[in-house]
Amino acid sequence: MTIGVLNRVNELADRSIEETKKLKNRIPYKNLVPLPEIIAGVLQKGVNTKTVQIEYNNLISKFGNEFKILLDIGLKEIEKNSSKQIAVGIERVRNGEIYVAPGYDGIFGIVKVFKDEENKSKSKQGNLL
Repeated sequence: MTIGVLNRVNELADRSIEETKKLKNRIPYKNLVPLPEIIAGVLQKGVNTKTVQIEYNNLISKFGNEFKILLDIGLKEIEKNSSKQIAVGIERVRNGEIYVAPGYDGIFGIVKVFKDEENKSKSKQGNLL
């Protein structure tokens, strides 16, 4: 077994994660996934594809900026101006319902809004319609 960074962090920590979560003066934070990655996950395309860029620019032109879309704009409004799946993806990010495969030994971790199985079933449903 390789002892890694997390082990060292735990050795140096003066409290557990659970104790930290209970602190009243803890600085709040939000975990976000970039909007192009959410769109790419929904469309099952690469982040730098033209299709993803067009949808991204469409949302930005309607709502102003990425942070506003990811944090403030109502999901119904996003759905009305884009698609239900993109609204669902943003909702998942807001609720922290994302999938994280941690990195290791020089390999980057992976963050996904939808599992691969969800994308497969979604594409099958799309073909039926």
